[in-house]
Amino acid sequence: MTVRSSKVLHKAKYFSLVEEEILLPNNQTVVRSIVRHPGAVVIVPVQADGKLLLVKQFRIPLGFTLIEFPAGTLESTEPPLECAKREIQEEVQVAARSWTSLGTLIPAPGFCDELQHLFGAKDLIPSNGDLDEDEIIEVIAMSPSEIEAAIKTNNINDCKTIAAFVKARLYGFI
Repeated sequence: MTVRSSKVLHKAKYFSLVEEEILLPNNQTVVRSIVRHPGAVVIVPVQADGKLLLVKQFRIPLGFTLIEFPAGTLESTEPPLECAKREIQEEVQVAARSWTSLGTLIPAPGFCDELQHLFGAKDLIPSNGDLDEDEIIEVIAMSPSEIEAAIKTNNINDCKTIAAFVKARLYGFI
């Protein structure tokens, strides 16, 4: 794939919308609108008792609250692990002494280049962080079986949370 031209249509705080003319591997040329995103992290924090920390977070685009794992957008050239350490402090008010990479997710490949980096966090200790101005968050602890039940009943329906939970299980992290 070769990008022949690129034009920024809109630049927002966390992403840009670009229109690109692209030469595909089959020598076809197409024009596509693409959301360019810096990437994000999703954290699966596990307490000493085995319960996982999630957040009930009001999501402005949806107009309602979701139950999700803490997550956040990468700053400029910030390494994913540093972003995860910052986000867990901001959203959950803990730090972790032990970190495990759980791979990546590609949430919307049809129109967006975002990669979500997954991390497991253990050996949690209290730590203060400041929420962003638009974050309305309540921290909750749930056992893996409670999370499974909430997924089955659609009380947890956030795809990054469900995928991170499954990957954490497959990796033997929880």
